[in-house]
Amino acid sequence: MPPRVLSHEASSVKLGARLWRSYLGRYWRRLLLALVAMSAYAASASAIPLGVEWINSAFVGGSARFTAKASDVLLWGPIIVIALGSVNAIAQYIQARASQSAALSALRDLQADMFAKLMTLDFAQIRADASGQTISRFTNDPLVLRDALTRTATAVRDAMTLIGLCAMMIYYDWVLFLIVLAVYPTIGWPIMTIGRRLRKTSGAAQAQTGEIASLIGETSLGARMVKTYQLEDYENARARAAFDHRLKLQKKVAYARALNEPFVFLVGSVALAIIVAAVAWRVSSGALNGPQFVSFIIALLLLSQPARGLGAVNASLQEGYGALERMLYIIDQAPGIVDKPGAKPLAVRDGAVAFRDVRFSYAEDEPALNGFTLEIPARKTVALVGESGAGKSTVFQLLARLYDADAGEILIDGQNIADATIASVRGAIAVVSQEPVLFNDTARANIGFGKPGAGEEEIIGAAKAAAIDDFIAASPKGYDMAVGENGANLSGGQRQRIALARAFLKDAPILLLDEATSALDA
Repeated sequence: MPPRVLSHEASSVKLGARLWRSYLGRYWRRLLLALVAMSAYAASASAIPLGVEWINSAFVGGSARFTAKASDVLLWGPIIVIALGSVNAIAQYIQARASQSAALSALRDLQADMFAKLMTLDFAQIRADASGQTISRFTNDPLVLRDALTRTATAVRDAMTLIGLCAMMIYYDWVLFLIVLAVYPTIGWPIMTIGRRLRKTSGAAQAQTGEIASLIGETSLGARMVKTYQLEDYENARARAAFDHRLKLQKKVAYARALNEPFVFLVGSVALAIIVAAVAWRVSSGALNGPQFVSFIIALLLLSQPARGLGAVNASLQEGYGALERMLYIIDQAPGIVDKPGAKPLAVRDGAVAFRDVRFSYAEDEPALNGFTLEIPARKTVALVGESGAGKSTVFQLLARLYDADAGEILIDGQNIADATIASVRGAIAVVSQEPVLFNDTARANIGFGKPGAGEEEIIGAAKAAAIDDFIAASPKGYDMAVGENGANLSGGQRQRIALARAFLKDAPILLLDEATSALDA
């Protein structure tokens, strides 16, 4: 299935506001500490021009504010330099630690909310997205967003440094500062243009990462078929095409990012040339003396680093917003199958099941069931027989409310399951499918899922009923044996027996066997 295309209409401001309101804001104390550290960093950087002017007043003279001597610089100069460097280094460490702690905690919360919402979505909604896309939203997208948040914290520090240096420039010559203010904003337009392109391309690249994950997952799960049918060349071709597409998207992102900083540097150089000419004019007119001129130029040069940082962060931030949109896509989905207002728990006595004129379609105009009617008395075993695709599995899925019928009624002991709570309906049913699902855990845990909190005797009793106890008991670790990913350490029949044991342990009034013994001997 192709990756779902997401809208890029959500504004950066709205996405940023939501990220703060729902996740980052709860860690405001850590961010406040980071802000204090940033202020100290900006203050130490902004004080450098003043220190240079004080030193120059001893060696060059001409400063109206300072009259230092060489002996003063000999004593206090190293102390001032070390003090400013120490404040700068300590502030950087505190800022990085506090801001990254807040960002990582917020990402943890975001992923937890994504997973919690995933658990509430309908079976159909979960199946609508390829598994690789879902995995990518939990793995790749948080990495992109983490990088954006880290760079944004640095950008805040750069912004504060920029403000401090601008204040120093105003202090030295406000006319020159106005010239700088008029020239430097010309850099902004190309930065925003590149950023918008990056956000769109980055979103497509992240979606394509999910497509690759799906391809690799399919190939791994279908390794038996690939080998048996000698599909290695075909799968290689599919993978190569996907990797080539990925390369094309990655190049677009890389080229856009590569253009960003050099372009800022080029435009900044033109701006600096204009400003140098303006400085020469101000010096020649007597508005600036020697030490002030040097300090102003130093402030201007120091300004270029945070300015470049602020320019580069926009690209990363737009990539991060693209990742955030994909992550919020899961959180913003609303499940379609929910309890009706006033729904009551199902009161199951005997487990009689009835389908009355049930209609259902997976896709429009393609009915899977059309007027299906069936009465199953309590404590009876009934087999549904029909051609492949006739709707046998659909009947089971509707009974468990993995889907809701389009029309008609499904009753358990005379109660319409659409009017009952979903939890009570599913609690009355145990299912064993043709392809049983086992988690990468112990045999005990996989059987115990049928009845959380079940004792050892109950688990062993269920295993004996499913004729899997002898095999488990004979393994070196017994019931602590690892079954592997989806039961990779077991045979097909052993996987089905563990699934049967799980269903037996649940001991539900209704047992659904969807070709559950296909891998077992008669």
